[in-house]
Amino acid sequence: MRSTDLRFPINMADIEIVVTKAQPAIAIREKVRSNEIPQAMERMFNELMPILNKEVQCCGPPFTLYHSWSEDETDMEVGFPVVGQGIQRGRVRPMELPSVKAAVTMHIGPYDKLVETYNKMMEWMMTNGHQPAEYMWEEYLNSPQDTPSEKLMTRLIWPLR
Repeated sequence: MRSTDLRFPINMADIEIVVTKAQPAIAIREKVRSNEIPQAMERMFNELMPILNKEVQCCGPPFTLYHSWSEDETDMEVGFPVVGQGIQRGRVRPMELPSVKAAVTMHIGPYDKLVETYNKMMEWMMTNGHQPAEYMWEEYLNSPQDTPSEKLMTRLIWPLR
């Protein structure tokens, strides 16, 4: 999908299967109430920012890895890919985004519409004989601080079993 294709929801043809590369990162993991995810993400990213480019070198877009979720609670890890193995400081821990076979697509639009794109991905995986893993992650390719919500770009990576 080209970044100029500002359409929503995604077209099923925009989903592809890729093999990701393992990527060292630093992250904070927290279980939060599902209705408080945006506030928790902001708090966690703000905690990570002072470490970037001072103690570790960032080498890619920020991400959120969802370990599990329900209507009530979400177990999530917010972080940044880094050069090297990362560091441990307070709640910040080194981790690694895994090398996996995954369904990948681009969501262009507001974060509150991400669930619609995930539902399309689930439908596509089931239609095409794939079983989704019980976790997934998002990469944020631009910032809500300087990008209108309808132009936010989020890459969704959903590993396959």
